[in-house]
Amino acid sequence: MSNSTDNQFFDLHVTGVGYVNRIRKVTPKRGNPFWACDISALNGPANDVEYRRFDCRVSGADAEKLVKKFAATVADRQEKGGNEPKILIGFKLGDLYPDLFTRTRGERAGETAVSLKARLLFVNWAKVDGDKVFEAPRREEVSSADTSVQDGDTAPQGTGVPARPAVSGSVGAAEAVV
Repeated sequence: MSNSTDNQFFDLHVTGVGYVNRIRKVTPKRGNPFWACDISALNGPANDVEYRRFDCRVSGADAEKLVKKFAATVADRQEKGGNEPKILIGFKLGDLYPDLFTRTRGERAGETAVSLKARLLFVNWAKVDGDKVFEAPRREEVSSADTSVQDGDTAPQGTGVPARPAVSGSVGAAEAVV
């Protein structure tokens, strides 16, 4: 038997468009501080939109810079007595998982509920109160599985994943809704 050091990963990414809320810096008792926010992702037909809430830890370096700027914008507006700005972004999330919790307040206190947690990896573009304030440069995006497909025209051995053509270009659907 041989020891293999090749690690293969299959990433599940969620892309979409949503509003950024509850921007905060989290300082745990143990570990390093990090930035977090909620994203209310738009879902469904444009004339009957529903929202899906994601509680996100900001992980991407560029995303963290933007979230810090958003936090400063929100603080500036609140300091001036204005309304909180509406921040709309095209995003990419990773490592999505459910987190069960028990409600502690309100008329539904004591009920068990689910929070969708994820890591905010990338921001494609951002609008504050309808004005575009950021757009990421276009880049080639190839996942680890696609890399092996490009190199050998077959999927990684033993995965049962059929070969498929390489995907190039920028992050898909989120950019179409600018």
